[in-house]
Amino acid sequence: MLVLIPTPIGNINDLSLRAIYVIAEGEIFLCEDTRVTKKLIAIVKKRFSDLPRLKFCENPEFFSVHSHNEQEFLESLNPEIFKKNCVYASDAGMPCVSDPGSKLVSFCQQNKIGYEVLPGANAAITAFAASGFEQTRFIFHGFLPHKREARKKEMSDALSQNLPIIFYESPHRIANFAELTLQIAPNAKIAAFKEMTKLHENRFFGDAAAFYNFLKTSNTKGEWTIAVFEAGAKSRNGEIVNDLLNLKAPIKPLSKILAKLTGEKSAVWYERLTRKN
Repeated sequence: MLVLIPTPIGNINDLSLRAIYVIAEGEIFLCEDTRVTKKLIAIVKKRFSDLPRLKFCENPEFFSVHSHNEQEFLESLNPEIFKKNCVYASDAGMPCVSDPGSKLVSFCQQNKIGYEVLPGANAAITAFAASGFEQTRFIFHGFLPHKREARKKEMSDALSQNLPIIFYESPHRIANFAELTLQIAPNAKIAAFKEMTKLHENRFFGDAAAFYNFLKTSNTKGEWTIAVFEAGAKSRNGEIVNDLLNLKAPIKPLSKILAKLTGEKSAVWYERLTRKN
């Protein structure tokens, strides 16, 4: 049996009672970083050892399973390992959400191995709830690419959805994130959280220009979770799509271009264009 546990994104007290017992009973730990998981177990032993019927496994085994070796690890993994109490823990937050773990879940499904995912700490959902945005839906984007042109394109595409978008960003690129937001969506509302749930958590609420100026005089060290919403945003590909639809061009290549712009299958566009003509 495998249990995937969400770990605190800052405050250790956010670890659920259920997760504490799973950690205590763990015989095998698959970890994004074994050092981080061992430290978490040490803290749990120190702080929660007086809980009733809490008994720790004496000699658990630890395996490193992260984004760079997850596939290789699974290819060499003997499914018999899951006859023991197996725990997967990423460094912070929910496994499989901007963290490793999804390949492990697929492995369990393919090999008919029982698994469970515990609910718990997640920066994206917490940020959306704290943003004050009244929309009932949002899109989770996570981290933007490192390269500038790719960052700009992904942000532009994301902010055209007319829904709040949740981004993660590092302290090294948060200034660039604010600059890009100001360029692409100057009227956007922003709710930004640095070091969420930690002792020195910092929050910002305002528009793109105010956020850009806020960062100039703020300590930006720490991980950021940012909710961005541009009310009334329209798809920036919309005008291009309309122009293409008015072109007298071969249907097959036109369908492929429209598919890339809209995310719909080329076969769908081919059928539409065929009916139109």
